Amino acid sequence: MKQDRGWLETTFESISDAVILTDIQGNIQLLSQKAELLTGWTNEEALHKPLTEVFQLLNADTHEVLGDNLLSVLKTGKNVVFAKNAVLLSKTGQKRPVKSKSKPVKDKENHIQGIVLVFKELARKNKKLAKTESLSFHDPLTGLYNRKFFEEEFKRLNTERNLPISLAIIDVDYLDEVKKAFGNAEGDNLIKRVAEVIKQECRVDDIVARVSENEFMILLPKTNSKQADILVNRINDLVNKEKLDALDLPICTGCDTIKKKENEIALVYKEAVEKTKSTAKNRPANALIEIIMETLYHKNDMEEKESAQVSEFCAEIGQTLELSEKNIENLEIIGLIRNIGKVSLDSRILHKPDKLTDSEMAEIKRHPELGHEILSTMNEYAHLSDYVLAHHERWDGKGYPKGLKGEEIPLEARIVAIADAYNAMTSSRPYRKAMDERSAAEEILRNAGTQFDPHLAKVFIEKVLGKEHVE
Repeated sequence: MKQDRGWLETTFESISDAVILTDIQGNIQLLSQKAELLTGWTNEEALHKPLTEVFQLLNADTHEVLGDNLLSVLKTGKNVVFAKNAVLLSKTGQKRPVKSKSKPVKDKENHIQGIVLVFKELARKNKKLAKTESLSFHDPLTGLYNRKFFEEEFKRLNTERNLPISLAIIDVDYLDEVKKAFGNAEGDNLIKRVAEVIKQECRVDDIVARVSENEFMILLPKTNSKQADILVNRINDLVNKEKLDALDLPICTGCDTIKKKENEIALVYKEAVEKTKSTAKNRPANALIEIIMETLYHKNDMEEKESAQVSEFCAEIGQTLELSEKNIENLEIIGLIRNIGKVSLDSRILHKPDKLTDSEMAEIKRHPELGHEILSTMNEYAHLSDYVLAHHERWDGKGYPKGLKGEEIPLEARIVAIADAYNAMTSSRPYRKAMDERSAAEEILRNAGTQFDPHLAKVFIEKVLGKEHVE
């Protein structure tokens, strides 16, 4: 038999066309090298797989599956020819116009033993069109398949021999917010990193697609729900180990399994989406804030300590004013996240040891607006976004970004402005030493009525810092 197989391989390779040989069930026995090239399958991968899975023949205009007609050779013994308007869909999603002819293989008693399929690629009339066809099945950012190809593959693979089929969904959480905080390029980089992890973990026969901006789907033939869960958990663990700068890649996952051929993809998709949503619900409400702030701390190692101090000062001012517990809690949070917009700024500016240029200072002054943009998209923190926006406004109207004056500035923002300024003065910077506490307190009082709310400045110095005799 080995001698026969070797003789067949030698014979097939001497033929200028591609050749596939099947057994009596229509399962692959041999692919010539040219057939490997055109189908995208290696001989080892294709061995014992159904002919229609490896040789995916479609109508060029309607995308109707034609390959099933090839198997009629086994029943009728008649040749099947596709001379025009047929395309071969390769394993990589390429569509090649081909001409094919399948004939029965018979033994000495004239009994059908299998199929020999001979085919060749036809000359492309339009290279630009061919490229467009390839792109029509792929996501340009990740190189994965797109939704159109995924749905076509589901129809093709949804057969009894492939059951059970599992559908897994990988949803990248907070993508819009991540893009606002870190820019579109970093958001795209995050998507590509997730795509790489998914591709790395999936099998050759699995169909992986990016079906929307932040959603991936994986079609898993001959995979039960337990096996699918193991794969998804492995992907989740690997993604959690990845970093985008210091950013944890947040994803939600869900899967469902088709046990009957009658199930449609819409039904299975709906079930998988519900499971994905339940994963998202279990994520803490402040998860994204923590992700962004950790990234900011990574960019600026002084930020974490200073934010904690500002937060403490803000809470103490609120307690002294006898504000409600909720307002004091808000002040603590605002003190921590007041500089969240700096996560979008160039690290070189944040760490510059010399005095900033006018253009660099203008960039720094964007951080309240950037912080407002980030927070306003988050349901849990949107109510704090206006206070972050206004924490660099001045009592005399000469602050930024809006030039608000006096009590036009929200009380919370006026409190943060004092706590932030005092903390900044008593902290060292690359370009200056820290002030002593007395000098910083004097500076706050000196600017009361111009930069700061005069009443709040007095409360802070006398009641919070306990420096009653500062002039």
